Amino acid sequence: MALFDNLVISMQSLGMFQYLFPFLLALAVFYGVLMYAMGDGIKKGPLGLISIILAFFVMLYANTNPMIVNFFATLGGTTLIVACGILVIAILLGLVGFRLNEVFGGKYSKWFLVFAIIIIGLIIYYGAGGGYLVNVPAFFISSDFTAVIIVIVIIAVAMWFMTRDEEKAAPSGGGEKKG
Repeated sequence: MALFDNLVISMQSLGMFQYLFPFLLALAVFYGVLMYAMGDGIKKGPLGLISIILAFFVMLYANTNPMIVNFFATLGGTTLIVACGILVIAILLGLVGFRLNEVFGGKYSKWFLVFAIIIIGLIIYYGAGGGYLVNVPAFFISSDFTAVIIVIVIIAVAMWFMTRDEEKAAPSGGGEKKG
């Protein structure tokens, strides 16, 4: 066996993937979010303590749910594959003469990109088994419910596109002179 095979097997037998890495990831996420949300409202010490306590609860969760290792392994690997795909698309666009800032430089292109990233993120999350980690009621993921949601979203987007010119043309009502 190669050196890295032994290293990974040793790390796995020590529980690093099961306990330590989810703990450290949760600690970093909790601390970063609390620092951002609280700003200067609370000092770093209490925020760190709160983050550590919450991260220990994540460790407890990881103890009761060993699927977390497969989830993070699949999530990380799939994210890398998607990122490489996006990189190849950027390279191909560059080869044919497009710059990314030109392709995504229109008025609504930023929101299209954000929406696309959210959809890709959700697909990666559920593809990595995230649906098994969260108890989602069965009717939310049934094909009928999904079809209804998709139809409603399509109708909402169509209505938005059809009525957006009317919103711009509506008078403000404030500048009329009376004679």
